[in-house]
Amino acid sequence: MKRALVILVLWALVAAGGVSLQNNYLVSVATATAFLALWGQSWNVLGGLSGNISLGHSMFVAIPAYVTVLLFQQADVPPLLGALLGIAAAVALASVIGAATLRLRGPYFSLATLAAGAVVLSLILHFEGLTGGPSGIAISFAKDAPEKLEFTNVRAYYLIAITLLAAVTLFLDMIKRSRLGYYIAAIKSSEEAAAAAGVRVAWIKVLAFCLSAVLTALGGVFYVFFIGFADPNFLAGLTLSIKIALIAVVGGTGFLVGPIIGAIFYETIDAVANAYFGAAGGWDVMILGFSVVAIVMTDPRGLCFVAQRLWQAAARRSKGRFAAGSA
Repeated sequence: MKRALVILVLWALVAAGGVSLQNNYLVSVATATAFLALWGQSWNVLGGLSGNISLGHSMFVAIPAYVTVLLFQQADVPPLLGALLGIAAAVALASVIGAATLRLRGPYFSLATLAAGAVVLSLILHFEGLTGGPSGIAISFAKDAPEKLEFTNVRAYYLIAITLLAAVTLFLDMIKRSRLGYYIAAIKSSEEAAAAAGVRVAWIKVLAFCLSAVLTALGGVFYVFFIGFADPNFLAGLTLSIKIALIAVVGGTGFLVGPIIGAIFYETIDAVANAYFGAAGGWDVMILGFSVVAIVMTDPRGLCFVAQRLWQAAARRSKGRFAAGSA
């Protein structure tokens, strides 16, 4: 209950701060950061709780985005209804992939999801007549139409993004404390021991994969209307899959705020590097790479663990000074 209250209070503060910003660029960066954190938090259901590292999670962003946009533009299906169908398609794909690959462990599962993501991207590029191929699909609108997820003010998408992020964070906290969360933790610790204790290992792993896909797909639907363009190389590409996994790991998968910290870390470096050095030259990637190496060398468990170690060291030093002063 206390965590839920803290999350709601933080949501209110962040919402008020973002809406009050006058710089549309900063609001756009904050919105992109919130969507990235949402995907990292969704990935955390699978990678953080169960320990299965997916490198193809961008397919769960691309599929609902394309289904929603195509149904809207070609069949005049309302985006909210199309979103439900797109999310259902993502869940169906996750259940099939999960049932086929979750028997694999370690790098073999990661490679299997990587291959699945590559297949989805290839299909999108192949059916050019339907999906637009490499050119993608543009979404054009000039007026506010909430029922079509169309807003001319970027702050509307910002509020949607942080609300979804808060909801997913609350949901993840609920899962961690539920029976399902204990089952997933037991499977992560030892699949054999969990199975011996009566846990339906295969079913739980597929369920965790599907839950992760649902939450990722939810963000994908709103994100494509936020950027106004369905770009296959971004939405279904390897870069986004790596980015989603990276922010969760860099932030710290053992913490509820880990993916959020990782997303802020990533987007801050990206925005600052592009502002000072420009988008060309790959400075953002270079700086990010060195930063990640520095974090891993300090503590491979992520930024939250680094902060925890620094806090504990400061507390010990403060306690030692107090004891010395008392003596």
